[in-house]
Amino acid sequence: MNESRYMDRLFEIISNMSVEQQKELLDYLEKREIKKIRKHPRKESLITVNYASKGRAYQNFIQDISAEGVFIETREPFTVGDKILLTISYSKELRPFKIEGEVARIDPKGVGVKFKKVSQVQEELINSIIEKTTE
Repeated sequence: MNESRYMDRLFEIISNMSVEQQKELLDYLEKREIKKIRKHPRKESLITVNYASKGRAYQNFIQDISAEGVFIETREPFTVGDKILLTISYSKELRPFKIEGEVARIDPKGVGVKFKKVSQVQEELINSIIEKTTE
C-alpha cells in the first residue's frame, strides 16, 4: 500500500467511528506520544501540593511525579509557560520543600509541570518521594 492509500484507509476507519471512539483513540495516541518523549517514568501518587502563580495561591493534589516534574489535578486556567512555585508536602518525615516549575502541558484534568533549577537537595527529596510511592 502506498502512503496515500494508508491515509485514505485511516481516514475511512476514523470517520466510521463514533465521536466517543474517536476521543478514546485520540487520548490513547496522545498519551503514547507523551510517554515517548519523557526521559523519566512517572509514578502515580496522591500528594498535597500548595503552589503559586501570577500572584495567586492554590492547593491541589499531585497525581504523578517523576524526576522531571509532576502532574497536578486542577481546573484552574493556566497556559503553557506559566511559572509556578510549588511547595510539596509528602509526609511528616519529610519537611515541605519548595521548587520552581513551569507549565509544560495542559489537559482537561490538570497541568503537567516541569521542574526548573533543581538543586542537589531537591533532587534527593524528589527521588525519596518517588521511591516511597512505589512501596
